[in-house]
This record gives sequence, structure tokens and C-alpha cells, in this order.
Amino acid sequence: MKKFCTLTMFAVGFGASVSCLAQQGPDLRAQATERSRKLAQQVSLDDARSIQVRRLTYARLVQEDEAARLYADDPAMQQTKLRVISEEYTGKLKAVLSETQFLRYTALNAASSTAATPAIRP
Repeated sequence: MKKFCTLTMFAVGFGASVSCLAQQGPDLRAQATERSRKLAQQVSLDDARSIQVRRLTYARLVQEDEAARLYADDPAMQQTKLRVISEEYTGKLKAVLSETQFLRYTALNAASSTAATPAIRP
């Protein structure tokens, strides 16, 4: 489906890219809702901040999906783009969250990064 959307985007132009995003939209929206719900529980978000975080998370997922498609043949560039997207997301979260909430978020992020990195054994 993604290859079809990519080819269609080039063949038809802007209208096709909108329809491709619409096809991906519900899945990305569901992911954004789930991630935001988990984050809300972990850092104690109120309803207003939860809505803002869900919007930021959805925008991040759309950007990540686009970067994955555009740079599928260039893993180094893809990783660079994904890192930039992550850094921008973190900056936007910092503007939305309270200082305490942001500290919790960064602690969770650090813990998940450490858990994802395999231990180096001598």
C-alpha cells in the first residue's frame, strides 16, 4: 500500500499525497492517541495538556512516516532525519509540559534508551 501511495504521489501530484495521508491517518491517529494516553499516565497530564501532546505526537508520527518513505534507500539520512524529528518533538513538549512533567518525560526517555541499548560485554 505504501509503495502504491508513493508511486501515485509522483504520478498524480498533491491530490494523491493527501489521499495517502488520509489512508494512513486513522492508524497514525490511533497510535498517537495510545502513546499520548500512556504518557499522560506516566507524567500526570491534565486534559488540556493531553490534547496538545496528542497533536504533537500525531505530527511526529506523520513526519517519521514520511522520513521513512523518503529515505528508505538511505539509512544514514533516515536516522539523521528521525533524530531531528525527535529533537523537535522534545522541544515542543518542553513548551507544553510543566517543568516536573518534562523531567519525568526525560527520565522515562533516558530509561527506555538505556533499556534499548544492548550491554557491551568485555
